[in-house]
Amino acid sequence: MKLIGKFIATIVLILAVIASLLLVASAYVEYLSPAQFALPALLGLALPIFAVCTILLFLCLLFLSPKYSLVPLAALLLSIPALWKYFPINLGKDSVDTNRGTFTLLSYNVYYFMDTMKEPVDGELSYNRTLQYMMDYNADIVMLQETGGKIRKRHKITQSQMDALKKQYPYQLSSRYNVMLSKYPAKIVVDTAYTATANTVAFKVDIDGREVTIFNNHLESIGLNSEDKKLYIALATNPDSATEKVGEIKGFTKKFLHAFVARASQVEAVDSIADSIGGNIIMCGDINDTPNSYAYHVLKQGREDAFLQLGTGPGFTYRADGMWVRIDHILYEGDMVAKAMRKGNKRYSDHYPVWVEFEWK
Repeated sequence: MKLIGKFIATIVLILAVIASLLLVASAYVEYLSPAQFALPALLGLALPIFAVCTILLFLCLLFLSPKYSLVPLAALLLSIPALWKYFPINLGKDSVDTNRGTFTLLSYNVYYFMDTMKEPVDGELSYNRTLQYMMDYNADIVMLQETGGKIRKRHKITQSQMDALKKQYPYQLSSRYNVMLSKYPAKIVVDTAYTATANTVAFKVDIDGREVTIFNNHLESIGLNSEDKKLYIALATNPDSATEKVGEIKGFTKKFLHAFVARASQVEAVDSIADSIGGNIIMCGDINDTPNSYAYHVLKQGREDAFLQLGTGPGFTYRADGMWVRIDHILYEGDMVAKAMRKGNKRYSDHYPVWVEFEWK
């Protein structure tokens, strides 16, 4: 029995070493540009899986052979910065000092205002729920992605909604891909399209005499088609089927790698533009990448993340086709501080909106 116990402990230790190495690698892969090293970027997507495996193996070793449990424990400790970005814990709430002046910002990928909510309704809907949901937040400034250009009457957007929108937001600026709605005067200062779907538009906003440059980003998406999504769900539910789908998996993986490489150059360009402008900067939108990615790392440098300061848990902003990830972010720098944050909970789009209240320092 003693020999069997040692054998089991050895096997668990080997698995723990492998899981620990993968965890640490995935925790620090954000420092590698996919333009030079594309393949390792895939590790970053699996960080939560490696973390769970390492924790389970740590608990097993704690029971089987306590001294060897130090191996996964060390990996977990080394990975704390990355794990915190995935799962911050902020239990207290900051109070807002309205005497200092505040403003609110909403970032929302609206998926072309196509209502994806599956909940039943009484009768046929006569208005667009995605647009109404956005308006109900009543944010001072709204950054929308995937609008398909200027907001028009389509997908059951009614004339009354359009009239209410104009009254609520007198300043409406649009590019080919996204839209800004504002209660404050604003102008477009940067309008860049990287590809057919990836773009950055920056707006200079005058908030009661204080200028803020807000970057509305929709960076390179993976571009998965319906067959790719079916493949992903099949692999997630039945990993053993991977041996039968090698060719499909290669094509699937190439799309991920292409997106990683494209986003690397896109975020470097955005960050460079922001640095040249300086002052009060808000970097928001759908960057199509997770909190321990190279894309997020570049945009986060020298900036605060409202979710890390105020959010708790994984904060998934995209939940569709079996993928649960946080890829919509609000980062900022300058004479302001995030004091309140909310993530939406209605799936009218394939993304959830992110709302932040800022207070001037």
